[in-house]
Parts: sequence; C-alpha cells; structure tokens
Amino acid sequence: MFRWILIGALGILLWTSPSHATNESQAAVLSLLIEPGAWVGAMGGSFVTLSQDVLCTYYNPAGLAGQRDRQLTFMHTNWLPALVSDMYYEYFGYSQYWKGWGNIGMAFTFLNMGKQVYTTEYGVEQGTFHSYDVALSFSYGTYMSRGLAVGLTLKFIYSHLAEMGAGQERGKGVGSSVAMDLGVLYYPPVPGLKVGAALRNVGPKISYIDVAQADPLPTHLTVGASWKVLDTEYNDILVVLDLYKPLVRREGTRLEALFSAWADEKGKEELEQVDVHLGVEYMYSSFLALRAGYSYDKDGELKTPTFGFGLRYSWIQMDYAYFPARDTALEDNQRFSITLRW
Repeated sequence: MFRWILIGALGILLWTSPSHATNESQAAVLSLLIEPGAWVGAMGGSFVTLSQDVLCTYYNPAGLAGQRDRQLTFMHTNWLPALVSDMYYEYFGYSQYWKGWGNIGMAFTFLNMGKQVYTTEYGVEQGTFHSYDVALSFSYGTYMSRGLAVGLTLKFIYSHLAEMGAGQERGKGVGSSVAMDLGVLYYPPVPGLKVGAALRNVGPKISYIDVAQADPLPTHLTVGASWKVLDTEYNDILVVLDLYKPLVRREGTRLEALFSAWADEKGKEELEQVDVHLGVEYMYSSFLALRAGYSYDKDGELKTPTFGFGLRYSWIQMDYAYFPARDTALEDNQRFSITLRW
C-alpha cells in the first residue's frame, strides 16, 4: 500500500495537476528526473549540448570529453516549497580528465521526501517514518573523432519508501536497481553550434514488496542544440533548446518499452508528451552571467519562465535559479549551486 501511495503522490507533485496524469506517473524513483545545477535550471533545464561543466554526468556524459580541469559541484534546493517544508534535494558531482583515456565523473544525489505517518489498513496511526531516494553514478566521456564525442553513465539506485508494508504485506518498502545513460555530442562545421542527444535511465524495473508489480524507471530521451550567437572578448550570448520525450510503459520488457512508448497514445496526446526547454545566457567577461529560460510541459501542465544569475571568480562559481511556476507544486522553487575548478 505504501508503495502506491508514495509513488503516486510523488508523481502527482512532480509532474501533474490533480486532474491529469502523465506518462512519467507510471514510473518509480522520479527523483531521477530532478535536474541538478542552478545555472541549468535558470535556463529552462536545457543542457544536453553543453560541455563545460561537471553536470554532464547527469545531462549528457558525452559532454565530459570537452573538459580538461577538475571540477566539484554541489546543489541544494528545498523541493516543492509551496506544498511541504521537509522535502529537499542534494547533488554532488566530480569530474576530471584522465590523460590518454578521456574524462571520468561521478555523482551522488539524495532526495529526502520527509516524514510520513504510518497507519494500518483501518487508518489507525502507528508512528512515523522517513522516505528517501539515493543514486550513485559513474560516467565516462571521450572523443570518437574531432567532431564527435560519446559518453556512458552507470548508476546504482536505492529507494527507501517505508520500513514495512501495510496490512497483509510482508517485507519492507525498499527497492534497488541499476541503470545507464548513453550520450552523444556532435560539433557541426558551423562556428558555435552543437547538437546532442542523451538516452537516460535505461534499466530493469524496480520492485519493493511485490516483485510481480515492479515499476519501470523514468526512462527518457532528450535531443537538443545550442548556438553561441555572440562570442567576443567581453560579451557572449548562448541560446539553447532541448526536446524531452518520456519512454515509460508498465507493460512489456524495458527494450520493448523503448519502442512502444513512441506510439502508445493517439497522435495529439503523443505529441503533448514532448516537453520543450529553452534557455539563453549572457556572459560578461567570464565573470557575470545573466540567464533566462522557459520550460513547457503540456501534459504535466507546467509552463513556467525561469530566471537566474551566476558569478565566477578564479576557481569558484556560484549560481542561483528561480522558478515562479505559479499555481503549481514547484511555485517559488529556488536553487543554489557552487562549482569549484582547479
């Protein structure tokens, strides 16, 4: 019982209005869809083609191939502040160049879902417990040719929903799984242009108390492009566009779902599953960045502008993002991140 209550609740909070369900609501461990990095959030969540940051370990591991320094980043956010006060998200990421081989990275994410009240099937309270999700990932990115980079991420997922089942259920509401991300980044012969794609969270279903009712992971495909329209000594302007398509189905194997999820709805509904993320960044002298974006999620009824800024001095970078997201669970969401380079 707890499995369906918590998964359903989190799915509604992250992706839906009370009257509408999305493709992602069929999946478990929706914390894998929370996008780390305040500066990415400020640009509408569009990042699949950027390659100068350790956050590639989440968005597109192929982007690691373009880095030559060591990086360490941390992000904190109070998740869904308009609804709950004890749900927060933490992200740690590290990457470095491995001479002669390529670039490696690792990341750790933690979503605290707060305190829950344990009740019997008759509604009698029996105490409280905490719920949380954890993911640990390892990434590798390298160039296949001068204009083509590829990347791979392997991740271990641990989801702790409840200490015990309800009623006749036996065991704990705890599950684990593994997954991988595949990424590609292409540099066309056009100055400042990049094209990329990433297939994320491909792996076996995760089960809690009942193996027969295992839930799929939130697999999805993102494709995008970025273009540096202005590149001078003191002024840069970057425009980024990502298109996101969920590939989640409860029926069939994971491989079958990757193909059947493209045609499991009518034409209009299938098109509405595609989310659009658009961002723009103005950078002055590699010191001050002003950012804005727009996130458009039709079926999840989340359509919001995003704003933010960043400051970089020597080896430290600080970023901030704000999501107005009026009349949604994400209303007034703020994100803070710090990145160190050396």
